[in-house]
Amino acid sequence: RMLRILLLGAISGFPWVLIGSSLSLWLKEDGLSRSTIGWAGLIFAVYAFNYLWAPIIDRIRIPWLTEKVGHRRGWIITMQTLILICLVCWSFANPTTNLTLVISIGLIIAIASATQDITVDALRIEQIGEHEGKSMQGLIDLAKKQFFPEGSRILYAHLGGAPALNGYSYYYKDG
Repeated sequence: RMLRILLLGAISGFPWVLIGSSLSLWLKEDGLSRSTIGWAGLIFAVYAFNYLWAPIIDRIRIPWLTEKVGHRRGWIITMQTLILICLVCWSFANPTTNLTLVISIGLIIAIASATQDITVDALRIEQIGEHEGKSMQGLIDLAKKQFFPEGSRILYAHLGGAPALNGYSYYYKDG
């Protein structure tokens, strides 16, 4: 069960890294200006507001999938499918000739990823027992306090803990 929770964290963090790293690099390699790349980075704002549609996600059922795999898993599968379709469409888009399309697809990926984040977190909360939650919080505290070697912190960041580590780094080291 803990391995499934770890894998859920991995799939949850993947689109965030994809949008943040790949899109910026892609736009830079195609010769777009820094200001354009900066405006494209506003896609990340979606993640700050995903709590606004969380109650809607809790109420809406995906007709066939909810019956087969459950409410949370149905949403995760739907969002993964949407992200996959968008990635395929993205691969055919050219940012120099149609930047609007590239940014629009990136925004759809960000919304789907933020929605997936909501459902993954809810599923994790439902699956973690009372005592497991305390041990997982201990693992997060260890990562924050740098008891792990650098490679482990990087792995943790890619598995969905990047915002917590970045916030900690800014507040305690840089801020």
